[in-house]
Amino acid sequence: MTQAATRRQLDWSRTSKDYISHRPGYTDAHFQFLKQLGIGLPGQQILDLGTGTGALALPFARQGARVTAVDAAPGQIASAQARALEEHLDIRFIVSPAEEVELDEGGFDVVTASMSWGYLDKTRIVPLVKRLLRPLGRLLVSSTTWLGDADALTRGTQALIGRYCTGVSGRDNHLDRELIPAWASGHFRLLTYHQYVAALPFTHESWRGRLRASKWIGAALPPEQVEAFDRDLAALLKREAPERFHVDHGVRLQIFQALAS
Repeated sequence: MTQAATRRQLDWSRTSKDYISHRPGYTDAHFQFLKQLGIGLPGQQILDLGTGTGALALPFARQGARVTAVDAAPGQIASAQARALEEHLDIRFIVSPAEEVELDEGGFDVVTASMSWGYLDKTRIVPLVKRLLRPLGRLLVSSTTWLGDADALTRGTQALIGRYCTGVSGRDNHLDRELIPAWASGHFRLLTYHQYVAALPFTHESWRGRLRASKWIGAALPPEQVEAFDRDLAALLKREAPERFHVDHGVRLQIFQALAS
């Protein structure tokens, strides 16, 4: 099945309420680190592809960057836009598949994709990103995913996902396995790669919301199965976790620089 076909079967709008409330974003320290790498600077023109509920777009705008945020799911955009309005952040939101967005050529210093690059059609998005970037512009591809074998709770959660999603044996990490992926050849050069583990805080309620907001559950299953999964997850939490706990997340990022055409 192609990445595009997989994406069409997911309805991220159904997850938007849980997504913006319960899916953890990147930490403040992460954004400070990105600033040291030259991304998220005041006045910088940033295009965030597959923005979801604004995990990158909102913090970049808080730092003074000029952000355009694109997502194919209207519900995701609506949630991000509502949060931006609450905070009086000036972000341009566009509902569109990333590969089809129409924007001025050479209009951006940085293009970013968090938890979304793996869904995009590289034959279309790579040349588009190159056209939209200014000379020597940068592409940031990043992800933060919980580690499925860290403890009894995460192992149990992973097993529960497998019960409800037949054939699921693992979870993709939205980054290429190759340090320099094939799609970059002739288009981008890798500037830097980083990965680390962050212990993020949860409660029973927020872990359940985090899973309802996932591609395997809220975006893929019918409502009655989402409810059944949530009940089983609540029972697992009661057995395996205190009310407040931490879950290790693997955070990864790659920064590329566009090559001259």
